[in-house]
Amino acid sequence: MFKGFAGSAKEKNAYGINDLPSNNIELFDSYTGLILGRLYRNFPQPITLTAEEFIDYKELEDSNRQLLSQEENLFLATVKWLADVGYIHFDGMSGVSFFELILTSNGLLILRAFAEGEKDHSTLGEKLSQFTQGESTLELRALVTQALNLGSQLLKPMTRSGI
Repeated sequence: MFKGFAGSAKEKNAYGINDLPSNNIELFDSYTGLILGRLYRNFPQPITLTAEEFIDYKELEDSNRQLLSQEENLFLATVKWLADVGYIHFDGMSGVSFFELILTSNGLLILRAFAEGEKDHSTLGEKLSQFTQGESTLELRALVTQALNLGSQLLKPMTRSGI
């Protein structure tokens, strides 16, 4: 099942079945928000990102191999899409891991925009980087929507990277 990035590696726990996003778009939004938040928090240092940081393999291997495969594929597709549209860059991948993942200048520019309706003047990146497991996925998805809307106004049309 879907896992969120917790504040530290010790705090990684899977969402309960009732907390899981219910479709591909909701999972995409959740993955996107957590990926961008982590990259913003670590910028300018590149990171390695693996599906294990999102998916509870033990629970899914015990219950449904097909669901595990679907979640892995959605995670991989999300990272590749973010790279294709110009938010992130990675140097390579192996299995379900991406290496030297970093925000692009466009991704950083978008995440430095101020979140709409925020009184504390936090940027989208700051808000996303503060997200931890157990917080409202609706709020996370709303922030992702803001970032993607802003990105669609700033970035060129998508071109496939060939990866």
